[in-house]
Amino acid sequence: MIPGTVRHDSDVPPVRPEGDTVEVRHVLVAPDYAESLEHRTLIFGSGTSKARTSPGHDELLYVTSGTGRLVLESGSHDLAEGTAALLLAGDQWQIETAESLHLSSVLVPAPPGPAAAALASGSASTCTAPVAALGVGDAQAATCGRQFEVLYDAANGSRGATQFVGFIPPSGAPEHYHLYDEICVILQGVGRLHANGTVQPLSTGSAFHVAPRMLHSLENTGTDDLWVLGVFRPEGSAAAAYYPDGHPAPGHNVD
Repeated sequence: MIPGTVRHDSDVPPVRPEGDTVEVRHVLVAPDYAESLEHRTLIFGSGTSKARTSPGHDELLYVTSGTGRLVLESGSHDLAEGTAALLLAGDQWQIETAESLHLSSVLVPAPPGPAAAALASGSASTCTAPVAALGVGDAQAATCGRQFEVLYDAANGSRGATQFVGFIPPSGAPEHYHLYDEICVILQGVGRLHANGTVQPLSTGSAFHVAPRMLHSLENTGTDDLWVLGVFRPEGSAAAAYYPDGHPAPGHNVD
């Protein structure tokens, strides 16, 4: 996975586990460094899936379309477009759906890996909110008139990563970088990613990885907001950005 390269789930062949109701596409796989983020799309067909678990990763899910139920040992939860879910490493879960349910999944390295253990040290030991919904939290401001809403961070059980949805108005933005490692997925709208000296088109379902300190810019070329699902680690504020000269971008409060 080369940072700054746009991929779409249609670029990736599906994997269909035998006897299961799910189709898996590994869109952004681990690069050649330890404890990295990965992005997959999961499409669950009608029925009840087999039990799933990710022993070495926490998993942050987001429903991109469809309805269903997330079944955990502790109970079940309704899922619909805009619903997020957090599964900690070792949690067993299943999906029930009458038709189909499309999920974006980001795997986050979990303890006992040394980096994951250090990042998780200030987080809750258990997930305090198995599901979260877009539109419930407060919108926060970022650069160039952008806003974002946090779905998961340390406050509700995420161990070292933040999941958010960002809303980018029609515009371009200056190049900037972050100190965190990030996976971005386009939920709706059209635009362009400027990175590595290239300009790549973006549309619903496009995904890319932004490495720490990698200069990049997201441009909204449409007439409506560009919606971006982001997961980054270490967790923190999605407004934490820096310009090429190292100065913090407006909206980033430096302690």
